[in-house]
Amino acid sequence: MGWIILTVFVILITIPALGYAIYQKVTWEDRVAAYKEGKLREEPTNYALFGWGIAGVALVLWLFISGLMMFKTVGQREVAIVYNFSGTIEDDAKQAGVVTISPLQHIKKENIGIQHDEWNFGQDNSAVSKDQQKVFANLAVNYQIDPQKVIDLYKRVGQAWKTIIIDARVPQVFKEVTATYQTQDITAQREKLRRETRERLAAELSPYDIKVVDVFVTNLGFSQSYTDAIEAKQKQVQDAQRQEAKIREAKAIADQNVATAQGEAKANIARAQGDATSNRLRQRSLTDKLIQWEAIQKLNPNVSIIVCPPQSICVPNSGITPVPQGGNTP
Repeated sequence: MGWIILTVFVILITIPALGYAIYQKVTWEDRVAAYKEGKLREEPTNYALFGWGIAGVALVLWLFISGLMMFKTVGQREVAIVYNFSGTIEDDAKQAGVVTISPLQHIKKENIGIQHDEWNFGQDNSAVSKDQQKVFANLAVNYQIDPQKVIDLYKRVGQAWKTIIIDARVPQVFKEVTATYQTQDITAQREKLRRETRERLAAELSPYDIKVVDVFVTNLGFSQSYTDAIEAKQKQVQDAQRQEAKIREAKAIADQNVATAQGEAKANIARAQGDATSNRLRQRSLTDKLIQWEAIQKLNPNVSIIVCPPQSICVPNSGITPVPQGGNTP
């Protein structure tokens, strides 16, 4: 279309310029003859060259611009789809590099590398879980067109293939997948949700020779009421866990006290049994002299005289003189 407009513009300039040049040439010759006959005082100027110059410049510019329009550059991750003037598509796509086309043709460059698009499922476009809770998320999809099938895609769908296929199917597939999950399972099974979305989307786009490279689910969220309910439930669970911990602690302390009491009771019994045995042994071995001897051993070391009752036996320490009651001191 651009080349046609350029050509029409050049024709509109060139034809009047050529007509002006021819007219000026004819009239210039007549004026020269009149000057020679003395009818004109000044020699006439030939204005035909001006018209020829305009026409020549227009034609040169047309050739130059037409040449430029025949050469196009195609990027490394691109192919060029060639459209004829009638709107039909050439069967072969132009590969990366400098390519040539007819001035009556134009190209549409298409990306054959991995493309990335994101969809936001917000308040007005939320997905829904199996139990009818709103699901908010960001969905990122990496996809790629088969380089060998670009012409076929354009012939079947057209230049707006992304709007017709990708933009319509991706949200639909994601919402269909989330509708199979309970709300409480979406976060716990996030990886499974991502994998199922990718597999179903790949099956949907495969007939159009579009490969799904990967799918990412980010910023998962739910309605405020559901979030508040979850937080309240978590608080109840935490409170219950704290109570259970206190009960376990109290039980452990009680068990410890019982064990301590039992240990003390056993120790007391053992001490009592030991004392009883010791007393029995003492009773068997005690004599009057031994008792007096033990008593004297408890006396102050400075005692030098003791009094022994009649008919008693005193066993004094060394250096102590016993004094019998009613008797004379030796």
